[in-house]
Amino acid sequence: MIVVEFRMNSPILQESLTHAPEMTISYEEMYQTDEGILFLFWATEGDLTAFEDGLDADPTVANPTQLAETQTRRLYRVTFTEYGENVATYPTWPELNITVLDATTATTHEGWILRMQMSSRETLQRFREICAENDLEFCLKTVYKARENATEADTQLTSSQREALIAARELGYFQVPRRVPLATVADHCGISSQALSERLRRGTATLIDTAL
Repeated sequence: MIVVEFRMNSPILQESLTHAPEMTISYEEMYQTDEGILFLFWATEGDLTAFEDGLDADPTVANPTQLAETQTRRLYRVTFTEYGENVATYPTWPELNITVLDATTATTHEGWILRMQMSSRETLQRFREICAENDLEFCLKTVYKARENATEADTQLTSSQREALIAARELGYFQVPRRVPLATVADHCGISSQALSERLRRGTATLIDTAL
């Protein structure tokens, strides 16, 4: 397995960022539903009101919903529009067995900075070809081997899912009987109970898929 860091000039959410130039967007998770591709992300360090105005006008996403808020950032969920799905590489990730480890918008707002885990350099080459086919500029930064002692679950969980699962375990949420309610764990993580519940469910599903 290899880890690949690169910049890609995807138009996803770029219109939203023109309304709030100081904003930074960080990937939380993305998944396919009957409604389409849903994207969860954190928005920080900018004018959140202006950013939400931009979301309403952004041609790549629809149905923006705020799921959580802390003092410095907000968690949003959006659905890709038809145009958004056409310019997204997400549909190829399961086929190529690609996992996103981190993704944030570039400081110049010319696309995204991503860190992905891939099975081989052949997979990387195929992914670059897909980007070229979709007129997405791909600028490779680094390639290195994934940690040999990392478990499959480690590599599939997002950092936020892992944080939520560990916090829930340490605080006693999984004990029988439970030592703390969901809201206590959510406060510890700085997110809403709804956002935490979704994060725990998806993290648990990943652990089941990889272990069983």
